[in-house]
Amino acid sequence: MPPTKRRKTDEENIKGRYNLDKVKATKEWTKETFEIQNIRKKGKALELKALQILRAQNIITNMSKAHLLEETKEGTKLKQIIGDGGIDLFGEITIHEQTIQWIGQCKMTKQLTNTVINEMKGLLSTRPNTIGIIIYGGSKSSQTESIVETSNSDIFLSHIEELHTIRKQIEIKQSQKGIRTMSITKMFIEEMEDVEFDKNGRILKAKRIKNVSTQIWGTSSQNEDILN
Repeated sequence: MPPTKRRKTDEENIKGRYNLDKVKATKEWTKETFEIQNIRKKGKALELKALQILRAQNIITNMSKAHLLEETKEGTKLKQIIGDGGIDLFGEITIHEQTIQWIGQCKMTKQLTNTVINEMKGLLSTRPNTIGIIIYGGSKSSQTESIVETSNSDIFLSHIEELHTIRKQIEIKQSQKGIRTMSITKMFIEEMEDVEFDKNGRILKAKRIKNVSTQIWGTSSQNEDILN
């Protein structure tokens, strides 16, 4: 009886389809892409290249639902563009057993503007456990880096020619300083007695609170009854 053939893991399948050395962007690719006259086609070329590079690093990556993709023997091709609502790419990355969501914007312009950074900060402000990745093809200013530092969630800026190192950048940040993201805490209370609230709905005092549980990013912890 012939031996059973081992099934490839998801990581092996991804890396087999998107070889990092083959798909990473070169200076020639950037130059050729900037020569595209149609602004929309130029931007979508950057998004598709970024998708391939990120997947080759075993980072789960999808285009927004506004994009229709077609899988061919040559790879992934863009069929139709409807509009992205400010997010071009999204997915998740797992580092040291910690899974982090991410959203991305792609800008194939000569200069990365501060407006892009502020837009990403706004998008992240309502998304817990999520980091931002801004992928660009032109240049950026030192002021741009300063604005990134003021974000409550980590934002990684990556030139398309350096995007093949983004996983390593995130891993280093996670090991040295930790990943900074927004958190949302929900509290569930089964029963309360003689409770007083302030004008914002926060509990000022209570005679008795029974069965309190909190949820942070989907992780729950159960407590005992709380007495005043």
